[in-house]
Amino acid sequence: MAEIRGRFVLILDAMASWQAQQKARAAMKIPITDIKPGHWYSVKDTVLLYERAIANVNGGPTGLKVTGGRIMPTLKKYTNELDVFANPQQLLMAFNALFLSDNRGADAGHFMAIEMTTTSAVLEDTSLHLPEFHLGVLEGAVRIFPGRSPISSEIVERGSNKKVYKIKWRNKI
Repeated sequence: MAEIRGRFVLILDAMASWQAQQKARAAMKIPITDIKPGHWYSVKDTVLLYERAIANVNGGPTGLKVTGGRIMPTLKKYTNELDVFANPQQLLMAFNALFLSDNRGADAGHFMAIEMTTTSAVLEDTSLHLPEFHLGVLEGAVRIFPGRSPISSEIVERGSNKKVYKIKWRNKI
């Protein structure tokens, strides 16, 4: 069973619109007030409910991508976890380790860099998360670096067990 750390559930709850929050909270088997940052919870019973609620309430895939895009900037603002990375390539190469710090279990999945340049990346994702959400997370990962901004991103492969993302960015520095 794939599990996610409570802090990620709480971050996603804080980012969701009121309507998406209410929909996800109503579907969860555990009250949001009982979620603890350091404890582990079923991905299917928590975060996937939020992702689906956000998609249903906030404009489908676009709303999901926008919400995902706010994850890394939020982590950057409130923690020092991302301070060790000097550029998007370093962060994206280490993305699997970051992902696994909040996700665990035999079917939690992984991220793997397939191709990396100074202005682009191709990554494989075998997690349970919805692809538009993770595409947004990857865009947000690029945005946390001054002088870098995404110029294109896409899901180039979409399967039941694997997604492949391609993201390109501009280096303004």
